[in-house]
Amino acid sequence: MGNRYLDLLAEFGIGGAHPGGFPLTKEVLSSLHLPHSSSVLDVGCGTGQTAEYLIDHFNCTVTAIDNHPVMVKKAAERLQSKVDVRYGHAENLEFADSTFDMVLTESVLSFTGSAQKTLKEIYRVLNEKGMFLCNEMTAVKRLSKQQLSSIKDLYGIEEVLTEDEWIHLLTSAGFESVSRVHDIEQIAETQVTDLRPSPNISEDLYDLWDHHNSFLNAHKKSLSYRIFLCEK
Repeated sequence: MGNRYLDLLAEFGIGGAHPGGFPLTKEVLSSLHLPHSSSVLDVGCGTGQTAEYLIDHFNCTVTAIDNHPVMVKKAAERLQSKVDVRYGHAENLEFADSTFDMVLTESVLSFTGSAQKTLKEIYRVLNEKGMFLCNEMTAVKRLSKQQLSSIKDLYGIEEVLTEDEWIHLLTSAGFESVSRVHDIEQIAETQVTDLRPSPNISEDLYDLWDHHNSFLNAHKKSLSYRIFLCEK
C-alpha cells in the first residue's frame, strides 16, 4: 500500500509543498553563497522546482531523484535535459562515494523508511568538504500518542523528532558541524503557487488536502520546522 499523502503531492504536481514553501527555499539557498558549478543532489526532488532554481540561478550541476514515478515523470518534463532526473530511493543512493558538493532534502527524511540509513547514504556521497541542507517538520515538544497516531494516519510517518533529536541524529551520522538556518516559524497552510496536475485526480485526494491543512492549523502550537546546514 502506497502513501496517499505523497500520491496527493504527485497527482496535483505541487511544487514547494514543504514547510515554508518555495519562497523560503530561495531565501535559504541565496544565503548560502553556493559556488557556481557546484554539484548538487536533490533527494526527493518532487516536480523539480528547486532543481530548476539551482540550475537557473547558481549554474549548478544538478542530479534529482524521487521514489514516486509520477513525480519523476513531471520533474523530467519540467527540467528537460538540464538536470539528470532519476527514480531512486534515499536509503540506497546509486552514486559513488564523494560525488556531490551539496545534498538537499526538503521534507524528505521523515518519509523515508529509515532516516538514519538515509543520512548514512547522504554522508557517503558527499565530498570531503560537502554540505547537507535539510528542511524537516519538527515537534516543538514531544508529541502525545494521539498526535502521533493522527500524523501516522495522515502522512504515513512513524514519528516527528524534536530539534534536539534531529541534531543528535545528524551528528550521529558523522557531520562535524550542524547549525540551524533561518528563524523558526510555525507550520501553516502552504501557499500553493506551482501546480502540474494530472488528469482525473481522485476525489479522495481533494479531501486529503483539506484534511492536511486543517490538521496543520489545529496543531500549529505543537508542530514547527527546522532547517539544518550540516558539514562534513
